[in-house]
Amino acid sequence: MTTEDSSTHIDLSAHIAATYRTLRIVLVAVGFALPLVLWLGYYIFTRDLHLQNSMSAYYHAGNGVMRGWFVGSLFAIGALLFVYQGFTSPEDYALDVAGVLALGIALFPMPWPVGEKNNPFSLHGICAFLFFLCIAYVCIFQASATLKLIGNETRLKRYRWTYKALGLAMVASPVIAFILTLVPWFRSSLVFFIEAAGVYVFALYWLIKSREIRETQADHKAARGELRAPRVQRLPDLFRELSITPASDQNTRSQGASTGHEK
Repeated sequence: MTTEDSSTHIDLSAHIAATYRTLRIVLVAVGFALPLVLWLGYYIFTRDLHLQNSMSAYYHAGNGVMRGWFVGSLFAIGALLFVYQGFTSPEDYALDVAGVLALGIALFPMPWPVGEKNNPFSLHGICAFLFFLCIAYVCIFQASATLKLIGNETRLKRYRWTYKALGLAMVASPVIAFILTLVPWFRSSLVFFIEAAGVYVFALYWLIKSREIRETQADHKAARGELRAPRVQRLPDLFRELSITPASDQNTRSQGASTGHEK
């Protein structure tokens, strides 16, 4: 019988956890940087410090000098969301859809030039709204799945309510921005700030989620096969909190059930 020496073997779960941590960090970095990059980049190329009416307007403004940055950032966000595996199957599917919608935002630009005759229900706008809706769904219904791994009840409740608040903010941002675009005298840089706020909420969610996962070591435990996720069996399960639990708890319950059955 041989035993493995930890000094000569690498725990690959650390590699897997580092990969997912990096994905989240890049999402945070791109999210926080995008509004600022569009604004300052446009100024550098055009010497015009005036904000556009929306973030999406930078696709066209100044003969598209920031188009590559706008499209590239959305492609990066879309790709990262698509490859990121959620802890529950509903979270995973929602992030996959959000990733595809991020590509849709980039590939279907907003109508230009902006005017009263533009259709407010453009494909670009629909993709953007559904993108935030998908992330809001993850925040409100799926982000709390790993909270059972936190031993402190106070921190657990704080994380839960923070995720729900961020989800509601992500719904509010595109709704408010859409309403403002319907009113001619509100078609100003105010919409840019509302959209930027939504993007910052998106980045803030991934920052807080990274902190929570680091606190519980959920990535490491999942990579080692120490966690179990419940299966979605009915439609209402999509809108209730699913809890990730240690595999040891399920094994203990299974052994208890077997013992009871034998008796």
